[in-house]
Amino acid sequence: MYYFTADVHFGDVSTFKNERRPFKNVTACDKYIVKTWNKVAKKNDTIFCVGDMFDCNDENSTVWRDIVPKWVKKIKAKIVLIMGNNEERIVKYFFNNNFSNFKIWAKSIGIDDVVKDLKLTHNGKKYYLNHYPHKHKDGYINIFGHVHGEGGLRRSYGINAGVDVNFFRLFTFEDFDFLIERSIRYDYDHDPDMNSWF
Repeated sequence: MYYFTADVHFGDVSTFKNERRPFKNVTACDKYIVKTWNKVAKKNDTIFCVGDMFDCNDENSTVWRDIVPKWVKKIKAKIVLIMGNNEERIVKYFFNNNFSNFKIWAKSIGIDDVVKDLKLTHNGKKYYLNHYPHKHKDGYINIFGHVHGEGGLRRSYGINAGVDVNFFRLFTFEDFDFLIERSIRYDYDHDPDMNSWF
């Protein structure tokens, strides 16, 4: 089975505080995320993280290297990482802009694959996974991250897979189907009461 998430930022204290994640500390938050995922996603399942599993602000960042690998090793399912802005900074600062070398390193800590973006098809529907919402593609259900809770759960072009809009759970294709069906049934994109909030 396929599962989806984004913007985990394992080990990052600033994201933990800025997003007001409701845990005692960042370690408790990370532990909860892994425990929650492992309840549903098993060894033969795949979790697609649509960017920012890691955190890296600058060339002095160490969380990506010191903290994240221990959590990755505890996740039962396979992990496919779609590059986010934080992974891009890791490539820039620590892998001399060499994406292939970062991918080799990521695989060495237990990530199954790293890609820049990804297209999937499920039940006749086309999905496009890219960290950045502004890079959405016409004709696809776009699954994105980057905006954390600020972007809300849904936009006309797709769905925010971030942990901060889904109570740290993993999304499934069935979740996406439910959200799309509801938005069509209630015409959220043209409801003046809904749009007045944005």
